[in-house]
Amino acid sequence: MIRTAFQTMHPFGQFIFFCCLILTGMGLASGLGLFLVIQWTGESMLEAMASMSASDSPNGRTYNLILNSINQLLSFGAAAFLARYLFKGQTLVTGRMPQSFGWIAWGIVFAWCAQPLIDVTYRLNALCMELLPTAWVTQADLLEKMAQKVTVSLLSFDDAWHFPATLVAVAILPAICEEMAFRGVLQPLFARWTRSIHAGVWISALLFSAIHLQFHGFLPRMILGAGLGYLVHYSGSLWPAIVAHFLNNAMAVCLAAWFGAEWVQEEMVEMGAWEWSDYLSAAFAIPFVWIGVRWMQKRVASSKHHPVISS
Repeated sequence: MIRTAFQTMHPFGQFIFFCCLILTGMGLASGLGLFLVIQWTGESMLEAMASMSASDSPNGRTYNLILNSINQLLSFGAAAFLARYLFKGQTLVTGRMPQSFGWIAWGIVFAWCAQPLIDVTYRLNALCMELLPTAWVTQADLLEKMAQKVTVSLLSFDDAWHFPATLVAVAILPAICEEMAFRGVLQPLFARWTRSIHAGVWISALLFSAIHLQFHGFLPRMILGAGLGYLVHYSGSLWPAIVAHFLNNAMAVCLAAWFGAEWVQEEMVEMGAWEWSDYLSAAFAIPFVWIGVRWMQKRVASSKHHPVISS
């Protein structure tokens, strides 16, 4: 009875309900994260809250790793699984693999080829920010500084366990849980609502970027989300996008571990000028993108597979 009510609910109502699930998960994650940090460090609640506010401290770094992991599991993963149960047949939150391993390979290629595009759109985003009202830019700068502080903290490895823990918290869990939520639930929902797969892809990509609250990287994150969305739509599986999402995040974690904190500050926080390696990477990426798109078009045209939501 309850499932029937949710399945016949208007997509707008399903969207509001799913947002409530995500917000509830965030609240539970914050409380559970604080509890686990208290158990980990043996501090009182006030001491733990004070140390957690300093993200560059050992306890602050531990809290961010725990909170990010629990937040992914409760806010996105658990919400997506519950939506799969309640909106039966209207989501793509399944373990179904794509019909061809080529889609997984294309996800790997996409993760690499997207890097020059992300850098270019990041610079375009900076130009767009200059056109916004000063009050908006000031607030965006404040959110960006907070996010940068957490990023530098997460990508600083003082103990041996920090690297695998960061790989789980920053790469594995976001790749699985965020793809389940945004491409597995929201994208089909908006596609049904608007009767357009393209609207579904781009609206979910916009929300995917906005929820990170880092507006200096809004445009590149949205473009990346849209690419993942089309990959899911045409492959009929979340796994190519999960692989691409994981590799995109894991590359940053591995490079930070290899080059150290100075690289994190220069490459992950500050926008430097392109070097010859950047131009070389872009030159190789362009033909790979063209080949990949042509392969995808031929694969979809020759396959009996029908995309999850028709355009």
